[in-house]
Amino acid sequence: MKTLVVGAAIVDQMMMIDRLPLSGEDIPCRETKTVIGGCAFNVASTMRNIGASHDLCVPVGTGMYAELIQKGLKENGYPVLLHTDTMDNGYCLSLVENTGERTFITVVGAEGHFEKEWLDRIDLSEYGQIYLAGYQVAGASGQILADWLRDSKTSARVFFAPGPVITTISSKIMNELLSLHPILHINEKEAKDFTQNEHIETALHILYERTGAPVIVTLGSKGTSYFDGSGTKIIPSEPARVVDTVGAGDSHIGAVMSGLALGKSLEESIAVANRVAGAIVATQGPTMTKEDFDRKQIICFTA
Repeated sequence: MKTLVVGAAIVDQMMMIDRLPLSGEDIPCRETKTVIGGCAFNVASTMRNIGASHDLCVPVGTGMYAELIQKGLKENGYPVLLHTDTMDNGYCLSLVENTGERTFITVVGAEGHFEKEWLDRIDLSEYGQIYLAGYQVAGASGQILADWLRDSKTSARVFFAPGPVITTISSKIMNELLSLHPILHINEKEAKDFTQNEHIETALHILYERTGAPVIVTLGSKGTSYFDGSGTKIIPSEPARVVDTVGAGDSHIGAVMSGLALGKSLEESIAVANRVAGAIVATQGPTMTKEDFDRKQIICFTA
């Protein structure tokens, strides 16, 4: 089963710091690193490492950041499916504290401005799964993407990962997306913020009532909880040394979709996703090369 990964590729400018500065304060940076990231790119990277068939659908603009992204896509074997010469791509300043927690400051570029004509050219009959990132529907492209999925009447299974912008997506667009019965993938804070409920099990039920499809909530070191209509289950995680948490959620859903595409159960897919995310948080940066992924000997899916 082939997956269409829709979202962004951006330049991640990572800064490793002891803690976030207070207003007006000046603190030193221990280390900097510039990598290609973005939710969709990170998701696709995990699917590539696992060996699940997919296409990466991200806008690439014209300019300094777009050139870096185009180079990163080429190095990873991805053609540029969407191109615009009207603007450059954006970038993200990722502030990583010594606990591994990350804080983002994002400058939006071409990746935040999908065009209807681009999407109309995509033959969705090729895909059994579609992934959609939250950043794109929280911005100017939200209605375009929601209309596209609704009007396509695709039979593909939709996965929606709204991310930390979940509470900024307009209620109209969110209602339209949830009416498509997507498999929702969020973390504990996002679940609590969106449902305004501090109990994860209750939040899972509230979200399931909105989607009628499995809801997956990552719980960090505690594992992953999900509800599929028959009961709430928690799949534990193995202990991991946290270097930074950038890309952890993206790698998790990438592994879940890979497992389902390869015919595995949701529970087995989540168990593997926990291991993959554990390997990502122990790695500096949001992705791993195929060589690093293989070297870590992550137990993935068996035939």
